[in-house]
Parts: sequence; C-alpha cells; structure tokens
Amino acid sequence: MKRYTHIVLRRMPPLNGFSIKTPEGKFLSDIRPRGIVRELNCLNDRITQLETENDALRADLLLWSEKEIK
Repeated sequence: MKRYTHIVLRRMPPLNGFSIKTPEGKFLSDIRPRGIVRELNCLNDRITQLETENDALRADLLLWSEKEIK
C-alpha cells in the first residue's frame, strides 16, 4: 500500500513549510502537516485492516449460506 509522505520546503514564507505527497501523486503544501501525515497513514492502516476483516466475514457468510442451502 502506498503511503503519504512529506517533503520539507525551505522557502515557504513566513515559515519553512512542507509538501504532502498523496498516494495518488498529488502534492499539498502546508506549514505544519507532520501530524496530518501521521494521522492519514494511521487511517489508511485502519481502512486496510477493516477491508481485510470485511473480506473474511464475507467469506464466512458465503460458506454459511452454502451450508444452509444444502
């Protein structure tokens, strides 16, 4: 899974800033995005975990429904 990353921008007035690169390749610029990047990566991890659990539950439901039909 691709991750969000950040790049330090040395000349972003009034303070040094950062550019956030999204997994889709878009760039977002801000002054203090480190916490945002960390949170987005945590959310991506949670989404992946939920999708995996959903797939497992769907497979279990399919097996259960096949047993009920027989």
